[in-house]
Amino acid sequence: MRVLVLLLAVVAVATMSYYETGSALPSDPKDSFLFQSALLLIVLGTALVEYKFTKPADAAVNALSGIVTLLGIYYLAPTAAWWVVFAYCTIVFVAAILCVAVSSSTDISGWQAKVARWTYRPAIVFGRAQLLFSLLFLFGLFSFRQLQSPQTVELVLFWGLFLVLWPLGIPSLLTAIARRERTRLRCLGQLVRTDWPDIVRVALGSGTTWDHEHPVIIQHVGDLQCVVVPLYSQPQDGQNLGTGICLRGSTTSFAGLAAGAVYELPPEDTVDSADVFAALGIGSGERLLGFIVEDSKIATIRFETWDPQACREGMLVFAMVDSQRVFYQVIDGTTKEEVLQAGRHGFQVATAAQVGVLKPGTGFVKFSWLPPMNAPVFAFPSGAGEGLVARDKHDFEYGLLPTTQIPVVGDLLGAIDHHTAILGVTGSGKTELALEMIRHAVHNGVRVVCIDLTARYAARLVDLTPKNLSLDPDISAKLGKLMFEAETGAYGAGTEKKALKSFSDPLRKSVRQALESFTASTGEDGRVGIITLDEISNTKATLAITEMFLSCLLESARARTKASEQVLVVLEEAHTIVPEASTMGLGDYDSRGMVAKIAQIALQGRKYGIGLLVVAQRTATVSKSILTQCNTVVSFSCIDDTSLNFLANVFGEQHTALLPNLRSLQAVGFGKGVRSERPILFEIPYSDAKKRAADRADGRIAGHGSAAPSLDTPPYSPVAELDGSGLAADPARRLSSDNLADK
Repeated sequence: MRVLVLLLAVVAVATMSYYETGSALPSDPKDSFLFQSALLLIVLGTALVEYKFTKPADAAVNALSGIVTLLGIYYLAPTAAWWVVFAYCTIVFVAAILCVAVSSSTDISGWQAKVARWTYRPAIVFGRAQLLFSLLFLFGLFSFRQLQSPQTVELVLFWGLFLVLWPLGIPSLLTAIARRERTRLRCLGQLVRTDWPDIVRVALGSGTTWDHEHPVIIQHVGDLQCVVVPLYSQPQDGQNLGTGICLRGSTTSFAGLAAGAVYELPPEDTVDSADVFAALGIGSGERLLGFIVEDSKIATIRFETWDPQACREGMLVFAMVDSQRVFYQVIDGTTKEEVLQAGRHGFQVATAAQVGVLKPGTGFVKFSWLPPMNAPVFAFPSGAGEGLVARDKHDFEYGLLPTTQIPVVGDLLGAIDHHTAILGVTGSGKTELALEMIRHAVHNGVRVVCIDLTARYAARLVDLTPKNLSLDPDISAKLGKLMFEAETGAYGAGTEKKALKSFSDPLRKSVRQALESFTASTGEDGRVGIITLDEISNTKATLAITEMFLSCLLESARARTKASEQVLVVLEEAHTIVPEASTMGLGDYDSRGMVAKIAQIALQGRKYGIGLLVVAQRTATVSKSILTQCNTVVSFSCIDDTSLNFLANVFGEQHTALLPNLRSLQAVGFGKGVRSERPILFEIPYSDAKKRAADRADGRIAGHGSAAPSLDTPPYSPVAELDGSGLAADPARRLSSDNLADK
């Protein structure tokens, strides 16, 4: 309709020019200025260039056209009036050019923003074609025509009537009338069914384009029309059946559409990607994955994927529920088949567990409801999320949510005395996480005591200058021998038990003295103590030494008059240190009693700031009295049924089902020490430096050399030799079995 108005106006201007000058394109500068440079430019600018609004660039072109036109009649027009109009065009041109120049980028600030703010409105208001070329027209009319002549009246009437067309909305009215008379939209297909409220199935005509880059319009029964984003299509009974999702809140005003028909949108009404994102409630970097299907729950949702390659296990997705983004992690996927009329439609259904609503200050918080049926599900942008979670300076970072930069953090210091368990098969990454926890604890003023059977912690923590609290191997062997003799001696083994007591009592005093010296030190270095049990082969001796150290640590904490500082006790290879009696062959009462005593220490230790970090491969071989006291559990890959059954009570069945398929450095965490109200899957970023450090530690253990210092050399502090009173005498010498027997 605008093109039609343009053509009619051009014909009218040419006719008036021919009637008055004898030529449709007059050669006289005065007539040319009036008809071609004034009236014709008003017509072109109003009907074609500046349809809805004037841009600064349009104003610059209009002003430049006016300047060039005025230069051609400088000697013909009144000088004073010419300079006024010329100055007007020049000012508009300068303002428009400045506005365009400073607004070339999308993000402007400072002086550029000020210039744009001061020049934008004057440029678009005074540079409009209607105003600027009307000024030129009136200038030419008053300069070159007699005001009382009939020709002047005709020109003024044409100018006024043409300008009145647009404020009255006459072109829009004619367009609406034309649309009511005949629909020009091409029909693409017929609606087959609607999966309330947002999913539609459409029988497509041959040669129809059906993809998400070309939204369509659908006419429902009644006056309801909505824009549909095509998702996918599949063959069905010799035709294509297309599936699309309706954009909520999108309405149109096309007349003459048949009920149940789907039409292409005209070029001027095509919905761009920004409109689609706005209607769906997402950002431009987020992808549509599918839509909610049946059997979804509050804790887990199920959604049909429209791109078979779009989903991955552990992927972070979200759906809009009550105008909030509720996040989920993909934990499973299945294939399904649906009968559509006579054919079958195969598709994938992903299962995702709720992570919650992301609160920057508190992490993920549980949401109390589920998305509606057929609600769209979106993928969180890959590699995004950095800075979304506000971290406290004492927070520990476990890892990142897969495919994102969102960290999984927690108040590890606040949860130390509530105990933590790290579980997983060999090589899954549990020791690496334990080492990072130790470093985090030490850097925040916590003392750490590691009971290590792998002999790897000393080499991996050498930068923390750990102290060696280990017993000499000959003492460990002597203790094991005496325990064996006390257990197998004849007639109640009175003599053997007396010898064992004479040996263990001063040893216990020495251990307590060493621990008190370790916990009382004030230096920044040496806040890690390592007790290596790699030379012990007798399980009962291992239990006895573990119980001895933990009991002495607890007694030392109790004896303090003021609140003791936090101490983290790390139990590496916990199945050897605190085994489950029923699975490790510990049927005697002494062994059961020692395990029970260690468990009791775990219960009481938290009153005095003593926490446990239990690192084990299988839950079946670790004392359940210890594991059940761990309020934070992190599990890497696990495959045995006993561990999975135990973890199902911690994580739930859905997350437990993930564990056998986890890759190296992937884990599921939940509990007091993880800032999430639901179990969450995370992955530890791979580090070449950590891999080289682990290889060096393994080389030392295997006897292939090592860059780490030996346990028998400084900076480690040995357990001291006893003097006659049983107190530490020479901290530079290691306690030996021979002088201990003499004492």
